[in-house]
Amino acid sequence: MLQINRKELPLSSVLTTFEVKIKDEKMNKDILKIINKQGDRQKYKTNVKAQMTEWRMWKEPGFNKLSKIILELSLQASEQKYNRKIIPVITNMWGMKYKSEEIAVTHDHWPALWSCAYYINPPEGAPGLFFPEANAERKLENGLLVMFDGYIKHGVRPSKYKGYRYVVSANIHEKID
Repeated sequence: MLQINRKELPLSSVLTTFEVKIKDEKMNKDILKIINKQGDRQKYKTNVKAQMTEWRMWKEPGFNKLSKIILELSLQASEQKYNRKIIPVITNMWGMKYKSEEIAVTHDHWPALWSCAYYINPPEGAPGLFFPEANAERKLENGLLVMFDGYIKHGVRPSKYKGYRYVVSANIHEKID
């Protein structure tokens, strides 16, 4: 057995995100309709302590269009960051509907290559996507798609606001023959 020594190096943040702004109100309306129709399928048993859909939403109206954008972004991000062409596959995709003060426990999506979050009509004061290891929070914008390495820890901190914080997230793996 190998003797492995772990060392924590005092490096500044190496967090890289890839972002796209999407303007497609029909897609957004279709996604919101499905999230609201599904209700809470996960019963707050995941890292998301809010209403959450099923895990495999990529064929549903709106989600199917977003999944194509996510796959294209993952292709470009892989080439830019790793100088590598991949065949990306979405392994899970889900919708969430947060109320005021609801959170997502800090977590990662390893062994996913990429993870992403897409925001629809975020209310004023709703918390952003928090990256604790970089002590950074990405403020929300309507139509913002944020992609980052699957091993990056992230979460949602509690915050008071009116309305609902709608998000679609997905994990991308590389297809291996």
